[in-house]
Amino acid sequence: MVLSIFENYLLGILVLLVLGSIGLLHYLLFREYVRQDKIQSKRLREMEGLVKNEIKRSQGLSIQVGELSQIKEKTQEQLDLIKLQVEAVKKKSGE
Repeated sequence: MVLSIFENYLLGILVLLVLGSIGLLHYLLFREYVRQDKIQSKRLREMEGLVKNEIKRSQGLSIQVGELSQIKEKTQEQLDLIKLQVEAVKKKSGE
């Protein structure tokens, strides 16, 4: 009888230990999940910042390419005008 009572108490203690361990593991798992979620959120914010910087850089490059195209067109027009002037001078000196 004493052994039976002892076994019941031991069984009850083991059940409590198992339930306590499961509860502790759930707590640790949830805590790790929260930590990883914070890390992931930080990474996403950093990535957003990098994407925004890249967009700004690309827009700046696009504007520069447009400005260079305009300069190229103006330079080509001036070069064509100079060629026409040189041809006109050659024709006048040839007459």
